[in-house]
Order: sequence, then C-alpha cells, then structure tokens
Amino acid sequence: MAYIIENIHILKKQKVTKTSLLVQGNRIEMMKPAFQKYRCVRMDGAPYIMTPTPIILDNHVTTLTSAKEQRNYIENNLIKRGVTTFLTCCAISKENDLEQQLKQTKNILLNSSLDYIISIQIPLKRLSVSFIRKCKKQKIPAIFVEITDKNDLNKIPWGWIKEAMFPYNCPLVPVVLIEEEQERKKALAVWSTIMRDEKLPSITEEVKEGEVISYPSLVKMGIYPLKGNVYQGGEVTYNLYEKNGSNINIEQNELFLYHNERIQFTIHKGVCIRAGEKVYFRPGFGEQIEVKVPSFFALGGV
Repeated sequence: MAYIIENIHILKKQKVTKTSLLVQGNRIEMMKPAFQKYRCVRMDGAPYIMTPTPIILDNHVTTLTSAKEQRNYIENNLIKRGVTTFLTCCAISKENDLEQQLKQTKNILLNSSLDYIISIQIPLKRLSVSFIRKCKKQKIPAIFVEITDKNDLNKIPWGWIKEAMFPYNCPLVPVVLIEEEQERKKALAVWSTIMRDEKLPSITEEVKEGEVISYPSLVKMGIYPLKGNVYQGGEVTYNLYEKNGSNINIEQNELFLYHNERIQFTIHKGVCIRAGEKVYFRPGFGEQIEVKVPSFFALGGV
C-alpha cells in the first residue's frame, strides 16, 4: 500500500530540507514539496525530524555466540541508538584463513535483525599482492590495517599493492596500535603521506569502534549512498526524532551521540523496529550488504 509522509524535515549532511515522500512498500518512490493530487493515506511529518540511520563500526557483536546475548546487545547498543546497519571487521592473522574466517563471521550474524557489512582487519605485514587479490574475489569493502611501528610502513611494496587493488579499489583503513600519543600521530602522518603519494584508495583517519562512520569514509567504502541515506528510489530506512526548537539545526552526529531518547520511531526496510522505548526484534531480518564497487563515487569526485 502506498502512503505519503507530508511536511517532513530531513536532516542529512548537516542540512535540513522540508519535503514530502511518496512511499510504496520498501521504496521511496518520489520526493517533492507536496503531493496534492494523490489519493493515499497521509502521515503528518511536521512534528518530526527525519534522519538517515547512522552506520557504525561494531566488532563486539561478532564475539557473541549466544542468541540471547546477541539479541540483548543489538537491542540496547544498536537499535536503541537508531542503528539499522553496522560494519564489522573479521580479524585475519594468516592469508589462508580468509575464507574460513569470513564464513564463521557470516554464520555468527545469520540471525542478526540488522543489516551488516563485513570487512577485514589484518597486521600490516600480511598486506600482500596475493592477499589483496583474495579480498577482491570476496568483495571486501575495506581492509583495516594494523600499524604497530611507523617504520614498517616503508617496507610495503605500495606500487604493487595499488596495482593489485584495481579495479575493485577497496580502501585501506589505518588501525594504529601504538599507545604513546605523539607516536600515534607520527604513524598516521606517515600513513597519510604514503597514501597520498602513491594515490592509493584509502582513509587517512582511524574509524573508531562504536562511533558513526563519516560520510566521506562511507563513500570510499561504497556503503553510501546505498546505506546511511534517504533518497528518491532508495529503501525506507530512517529515524524519526521529536522536533523542537533545540534540535532543528543540530548536526546529525550530535543527535546520534546525545539525543537517543528523542527517537520516536526507527524504520528499517519499511518495517518499524522501534517505537519510543519499545523494540521489535526480528531475528534473521538483517542481511549482509555486498558492496559491488567501493570508492565509486569518490573516484567520480564526490
């Protein structure tokens, strides 16, 4: 059944736009200022702010093998924060373990109620041409690279790595495992310089556990605009916040961090999974999101 959400304020990329949505099933068929001649059920969106649901990095959920523990964690740490899709890293210590570890991670998330994207995390010394080729075959959207010594960055044949990445071009993401803050900054500076000079698909800043992944990083991973977006032709996934004078001009990230209690509804693929404090958990409703072309929009200049 088609319906219309009228006069909704959409907060996206720190910009608020007032519009109306024509929704059919799990698809936003059209977005425009008003639908005067359409005979559909109508919902007044004026009391709300609509936002795309945030994408976060969460590596804890895959450590929970108990269905009850996983459900409790997803409800309290993801759904109640307005999350409908998360990115998780599969830790790989040896190249030959890639397929087995990916399969194990997929099995753990089989009954997830939320959508998920599986990336991998490896020690820097495991970054090789053959490993990159295996990642391309598995369509890994991002490779998180552990850095324990900045000097090791100069020992990698980056030119060969770049050549092996083409044309899938999944970005490399730094994970700096150095405690001393100044050394951490130096390692990131070396990483950024190498990535720039070698023109490698990459993210120059760390992606923090439990935090919203930035728009530029989502673009490079190929997750945006498929996820984390409200757009014409896209799926019906969003958060509705109570609108008042204090949050109409607030940043989307601030809403996520400090105003979870103001989420009135979370809609995931056309289905309400949260209404107020009530969570509707649907085992197996989530699915693995396959990124076909990472960095596509980034390469196009977005």
